[in-house]
Amino acid sequence: MSQWKYQITFHQLPKLECEEKEIIKCDQRGECFVHDTCQGGGMEWIEALFAKKGKEGWELVQSGYHHRELLCIWKMKDES
Repeated sequence: MSQWKYQITFHQLPKLECEEKEIIKCDQRGECFVHDTCQGGGMEWIEALFAKKGKEGWELVQSGYHHRELLCIWKMKDES
């Protein structure tokens, strides 16, 4: 049976050089979410983060976004 070790990390989203807007979207159940949008690129930082963690052997299990902060949960096989 595989054993796993986990790591939880928090990452501040960088300020992007663009005009930011908050968009509120609601689903059919009436639950609403605020999404920060930015017209333009700026995803290189997250690609670099994922590449770095992947090279270290971590696999992204789940991520969540709240108030310009990204929470990531990572797992790796425990070889010990």
